[in-house]
Amino acid sequence: MRNTTELPFCPRCGAKTFNSGPFKPWFCKSCDFKIYPNVAAAAGVFIFNTNNEVLFNKRAHDPGIGKLGLPGGFIDANETAEESVHREVKEEVGLEIAELKYLCSCPNQYFYGGINYNTLDIFYTAKALTETIEIDPNEVAAVYWRVPQTVSPEAMAFPSYRHALNVLLTTQGI
Repeated sequence: MRNTTELPFCPRCGAKTFNSGPFKPWFCKSCDFKIYPNVAAAAGVFIFNTNNEVLFNKRAHDPGIGKLGLPGGFIDANETAEESVHREVKEEVGLEIAELKYLCSCPNQYFYGGINYNTLDIFYTAKALTETIEIDPNEVAAVYWRVPQTVSPEAMAFPSYRHALNVLLTTQGI
């Protein structure tokens, strides 16, 4: 497993004298190349319906296959976190949302394609404008409207999701 906090060689000259690790910048002793590794940004949203239930999804793929997730995903280049949330919600569950509000952020790790990516997950709350759901089966296995207090943190796919659920429950008066 390759971690995004290490590289075995310099991306510019290929020398094995590349110094990577937890501290920035990473540098090559052979060609003086420097790189500042940063995290990948992702966004997710707790969507509320008129019954004050939240839309949770069952993840269709690893990481976290079969565990609970939230509509959301990686933020594309030249896209704001808010634009990403609207796009991902539309793609994954076909909903339009309103009243998007920042909730919290949390570092996370996302293992995909043999690489462990360091991420910063940004969470929001929103209201569903409709409740007619059209899931993309390539993204989501199933969806559930649940009262947030009834969801076990252990059922959530990632530590960042568990953190965000805790923040939701403790700060939103739920």
